[in-house]
Amino acid sequence: MSVQAAETARLGPFRIVAAADTPGRFDGARRRIARDDRTGRMAVLMLPAEELAEDPGYRVRFRAEAENSRRLTGFWAAPVIDIAPAHEDLPWVAYDCFPALSLEEALVASKGPLPEPTVRALGTVLAQALAGWHASGLVHAGISPATTLLMADGPRLTGYGLVRAAALDGSERAPGVDFFSLPPEQRAGGRPRPAGDVYALGAVLSYAATGRADLSYASRAALPGSMGDLIAACLSADPEARPQPVTVARELRVSGTTDDSGGLPPPVVAALGELAAAYPAEPPEGGAETVAEPRTAARPGPSRRAVTIGALSGVAGLGLGAGGVAGWRAAGKEPGPRATNLRGIAPAPLWRHDFGSELQEDPLLWQGRLALVNTAQSVTALTLRTGRALWSRNDLYPDPLSTILLLGNGTFMSPDTSSFSAVSLSTGRIKWAERRYNGVDAPSVVAYLAADQNTLWLLIKGNSEEGVGGDEYAVVAYDLKKRKERWRTPLPEAFRGDDSDTVAFLLKSMILIPRSREILQDGPVSYLALDRRTGRKLWTRTYRGEDDSPESRLVTPGNLLITRDENGMRAHDIVGGKERWRARTGGAPHGATPVMHGHSVYVTDWDAITHAVDVRSGKPRWRRRSPVPLNSSRTSGETAVSHAGTTVFQSTEAEIEALDASNGALRWRFAPADRGQATGLPGRVVGTAPGMAFVLSDRVLYALPVD
Repeated sequence: MSVQAAETARLGPFRIVAAADTPGRFDGARRRIARDDRTGRMAVLMLPAEELAEDPGYRVRFRAEAENSRRLTGFWAAPVIDIAPAHEDLPWVAYDCFPALSLEEALVASKGPLPEPTVRALGTVLAQALAGWHASGLVHAGISPATTLLMADGPRLTGYGLVRAAALDGSERAPGVDFFSLPPEQRAGGRPRPAGDVYALGAVLSYAATGRADLSYASRAALPGSMGDLIAACLSADPEARPQPVTVARELRVSGTTDDSGGLPPPVVAALGELAAAYPAEPPEGGAETVAEPRTAARPGPSRRAVTIGALSGVAGLGLGAGGVAGWRAAGKEPGPRATNLRGIAPAPLWRHDFGSELQEDPLLWQGRLALVNTAQSVTALTLRTGRALWSRNDLYPDPLSTILLLGNGTFMSPDTSSFSAVSLSTGRIKWAERRYNGVDAPSVVAYLAADQNTLWLLIKGNSEEGVGGDEYAVVAYDLKKRKERWRTPLPEAFRGDDSDTVAFLLKSMILIPRSREILQDGPVSYLALDRRTGRKLWTRTYRGEDDSPESRLVTPGNLLITRDENGMRAHDIVGGKERWRARTGGAPHGATPVMHGHSVYVTDWDAITHAVDVRSGKPRWRRRSPVPLNSSRTSGETAVSHAGTTVFQSTEAEIEALDASNGALRWRFAPADRGQATGLPGRVVGTAPGMAFVLSDRVLYALPVD
């Protein structure tokens, strides 16, 4: 990298000594040469460009992509030494690839294009690297002349995910990307896919072979004949017409000229030597013995089957190895193993589905097979395994003030303003409709309380004599098979209200109705218990503490009612009303409901501390504070637990954190959304199924592998 004016800045343990940017080029990142004070060795740092560093959304996405870059395997991915901690304002990633020149700087050093054998060697190893990464489900989405670094022993790719960091899928990616190597389908916001990496590789090879940073007819005409057709195919506007990476590697090997030296030009070797001489390794601060860089996994060298295409010209005394001779390895490199789920790195989503419009409520998951999604435009059923739509209807018109409810018999209840319908989950067909609660000459439905396989419980207002004008409030048990009422029980005045979000609890032998929110007004927690079979009033119970958020309460299998107030959680015996325990877990963000799995209940407080409490005794098991505050978000602080109970999820202002359920240790962070749009949040976990967790971010649903 060309030596420019030194900087005095420090990023973490790295002391910046020089800038390493190519003037006039912009791909959303700055590059710096820095010394690691822990080891005395040099590194290459990448950080957001000044134009983007002020955008909190870009910073979060940049850090997330840097974390995910650890998943890249093989010799040709620049090893990651370290990444900026989450609490630092400016993200950065440090690579172990010094001395190195960007492809742009290499062409400046050589005063023109690289020799054809060198371009072919470069393309061969990069194509083979892409083949391995694509097989592991990884799309680089950041290949450009600036992110392609040339070292004495071969190229290294940096800049993983710069295209994804630039903007949310569906949004125009400007600024923040190198448009020269950006595939056409991604410029308007298309999702980065493997074919996009092939296009970017074609652009890099075109630049290396011609020295021109454009893809005009003149530039393509200047390509060497033996590679011209192949590179042109990589640059096809149609992603389906681009070759696979393995095909690119094979064609570059077999179409070579008789000159197969494949080495770097002497001026490039000399420039690498100048860098090595200008910034030699030094003893670490304090005189300690030099040790391996922290957090850097051992990197395998090229495969023993690799063929040495050529040796670099020797330059004496430039510190490039014995005699200053090094070799570029090319053909025969086998793809690395599949990426493993490393600590701190969020797993790549299994799939994502963009619904195109805002969701009216959280998706409903059915038997680990389907997700039912209600948007402003349609109701859609997705298969959880693939994320593909099984069916979609835009003619159900569910009541926006009511919620869709799973009925437990392979159907769901779709409410309208004057009726409700039973709809098949597998086909989307309406099986029947009930119109007797129309609110005109009969009572209207205030809330749909609960359902099992045979019964739907409703809260209605009005009576048959006075219609909607009546003042009777009642709970109705509706038989789903016979399609008629089983019983109707009038409600006492304290439990009457027009809240369509009334949260009832369905227990083995009873249904619990909360005191009306209008009457509650920070008063004590009260419930009315009705017999599920007959509707008979069993008891009314008031519990200690104040809680005006019935939707934030939890009933455990042991018939404990858990409520929250400004000091923490309380657990009461539901039937007897006796307080069992009290846990000081801090104040509750709005809507932050405790979740339970096994013998533990998990909850997050206003201070971004997630608590694990033993549900039997109320004793704390562990607590963990997130470095990211919750502030005033309406969804921050929501907590979820995986289907197997081994992972706890916490939503913060910037990301979703996955914690080890046994001790609260951080497993990984996930930040899929554009912070500059909608609520400014990364999303939240809205459900789990065996092996999967589902994250909703604005209008996009992601499926992440867990456990």
